[in-house]
Amino acid sequence: MSSNYHASTVDWLGTWIAAGHVLPGQTLKVEAALCEELGVSRTVIREAIKTLAAKGILEVGPKVGTRVMPVRSWNLFDPQVVGWLAKKGLPENFVMDLLDLRRTIEPMAVRWACERANPLQIVEIQDAYRALEASLGDKGDYNHADQRFHEAVLAASHNQFIEQMLPALGTLLAVSFEVSSAAPQELGKTLPLHKELADAIAARDAARGVWACMSLIEQATVTISRYYAAQNSHPHTSEAEHGKAQLELS
Repeated sequence: MSSNYHASTVDWLGTWIAAGHVLPGQTLKVEAALCEELGVSRTVIREAIKTLAAKGILEVGPKVGTRVMPVRSWNLFDPQVVGWLAKKGLPENFVMDLLDLRRTIEPMAVRWACERANPLQIVEIQDAYRALEASLGDKGDYNHADQRFHEAVLAASHNQFIEQMLPALGTLLAVSFEVSSAAPQELGKTLPLHKELADAIAARDAARGVWACMSLIEQATVTISRYYAAQNSHPHTSEAEHGKAQLELS
């Protein structure tokens, strides 16, 4: 039971801080107030604070108390942290930095996959593409299949650092796909590039694979830029309309 209290308290505090209820540099409520609000003991609060400090979200000190750190200090390779940030809708600069990360990692991973993928991994990538194709009519299923496809490609790179980063990279990729698929009509445009990428890996054609990978990322960049431009051009959208447009990345 105590572990359940701990997990739920960490999740509540992480979501609450990520939503901006306490800004970077500000201090949390005193432990007694949090205990009363959440209905848990001081021990649970203290352990939750330790967990959030380990994730880079909080800093605890004798003179400063427990204060919130800037987002740049948070562990953005922690899937839970990304999930908390995503619940309120990610800012444009976060997603653009994520696209830069994809440009840095994915093309080389594709090159290595073309050279190193074993027969079972080639089959897995082809199967993932077919699942992507079959899910074209459902955005949720499509994004799930898209994540599976790209994770299979990354795994086929046989780079142990990339392999250890897969859980975090998978979560970050899911965020990127969710934003880039905000316009349903865009989904079908990327399908031929996914096939090109899958076939290039099967054919051991690194140049073709890297081209397809970069094309996918640049197509996502265009779509995401349009999405945020539309958001910024309607800053006074009604709450109901904003609810329809807001990304649900939880």
